[in-house]
Amino acid sequence: MKKHLMIFVVALVAVAVAMPALAAVEFKYGGQFRARWYIQDNVYDGTDKPFSSGYNSDDNRNIIDQRLRLYFTFAASKNLQVVTKFEVGDSIWGQGGNAVGSTSQANIGHNIGANVGGDSIAVEVKNAYMQFNIPNTPSTAVIGLQSITLLDSWIVDDDLPAAVLVTKFDPFKVTLAYVGGQNGWEKSLDTSKVATTDQTFNVSSYVAALDYANGPFKASLVGFVQDGYDSVISLDPRSLFTPIRNFSGGPDANGFDFLNDLRTPQNNLLADIGVNLTYKVDWLMAYVNFVKNLGSVDLKDSTNNPFIGNKTVDYTGWMIDAGVTYYCGPYTANIGGFYTTGPKIADNIVDYTNVFNASGVAKPFRNLESTDVDWFVTPAATGKQFSEIIGGGILGEDLHTARGYSSAVTGSKIGQASGLHTVFWRGYYNPTNLWTVTAGGSWQVAEKTKISASYWYFGTSEEVPVALILAGADAGKFQMSSSIGHEFDVYIDQGIVDGLTLTLVGAYLFANDAFAPIPADANFTNVGVNAAGTATKKLAEDAFELGARLQWSF
Repeated sequence: MKKHLMIFVVALVAVAVAMPALAAVEFKYGGQFRARWYIQDNVYDGTDKPFSSGYNSDDNRNIIDQRLRLYFTFAASKNLQVVTKFEVGDSIWGQGGNAVGSTSQANIGHNIGANVGGDSIAVEVKNAYMQFNIPNTPSTAVIGLQSITLLDSWIVDDDLPAAVLVTKFDPFKVTLAYVGGQNGWEKSLDTSKVATTDQTFNVSSYVAALDYANGPFKASLVGFVQDGYDSVISLDPRSLFTPIRNFSGGPDANGFDFLNDLRTPQNNLLADIGVNLTYKVDWLMAYVNFVKNLGSVDLKDSTNNPFIGNKTVDYTGWMIDAGVTYYCGPYTANIGGFYTTGPKIADNIVDYTNVFNASGVAKPFRNLESTDVDWFVTPAATGKQFSEIIGGGILGEDLHTARGYSSAVTGSKIGQASGLHTVFWRGYYNPTNLWTVTAGGSWQVAEKTKISASYWYFGTSEEVPVALILAGADAGKFQMSSSIGHEFDVYIDQGIVDGLTLTLVGAYLFANDAFAPIPADANFTNVGVNAAGTATKKLAEDAFELGARLQWSF
């Protein structure tokens, strides 16, 4: 990797030196280097108790990682430029590189490699796009792999291959875009299908946005349509990773029992309509965001079983997010919160164990009160950050393991049952069945020193199962809870030299029962029982993060 990176840098320098002789092209460059050290406990699975056979769920971590981003722009004039952004890392010290072409979960989007020798396939292309003004119009076109953020990251926040047209009619701006999310011919492994007609792996998205800015007022109206064709995109939580993966042709042959394993999705269309209102003056900023899920997906019976049948389910979830920040000299204070809808979950164990897959094997099943997708759903390529532990923060950002749901490949995470992909609740990347209220502030102690702190209370919008009742009138039912806990975050930012900043981070979550819902183990034998023998043990235990980030943007 070192050899290839050196050749790449030398080639760029050579092009920059030769540029004046070739054409009147301006060459600009910049970048960012980041190194982090952090320790974490219970951040991802919410417990110290081993609750799955053969798996010790204690996720105590002690990690050093690094990342380098390089930005190169080639500008012919203010009317035409090509922008490229490259990323070296994220590299975790002590972990080796990954073989070319590997799609293992541990390396999706993370070509780890910083062990002895340091060799790895670790260079990623973040952006590579052309931007040009269309003559005699107020429009600008942006074509290529680019960063797109919609509605404060609640709809989209990622690097995407897209064609974007931006037209300005002061004080309005109109944005239209097409996003080529994924093409089936690259992903289909089924040789019995014609690649160009296989819709199981296709994803295309469309954007229309109207922005208004005048004085202290800003407003946005965003429409987003994700055409998932016959894939499980957004229906299966695992599909929200980028790059998009694990399309199975059914809701999930590995355990995502949304309605029934024997149904396969068709015409999977998710639409979002979002609104932002912002008011900002020197001493105050206030905002509100709202997103409503629309659209539907047809679930087809692939077995012609009259007891299964076909269903069309609608996306009906929604979210709201609001906050106020007050500025007063070296001090700031803020309050706010958000709410995302969740699924209503049955408290009866029978509803967890009465579904059989195509092989006739019983699986746990999360029974839903509604037959629609009533929890808030996001498109692929969303990465909403908020608090440090539940919300990704600056130490959790970019880790391939996401908070709040499980994968059979990656192991268990908080807010989810071991080995299944049901939606109990999720935090970062894609908040669902989650609400919070927060208050915090900061103090600019000196020119290069700032102290910040925040408090967050987290709960689930709908109750989740936290223990199984074994005796008494309610035997065979679950104890339910909606309280995740209280999180406290503290940051100290200290300027070092020439823009180099050291950030110290401390975060602690006083966990309540819903932080780690009970595993959906059909027998519940691995959870254990309480001393009285009347219920299985609750799993949730406190979590913390402690670490530092060294960062220079140049």
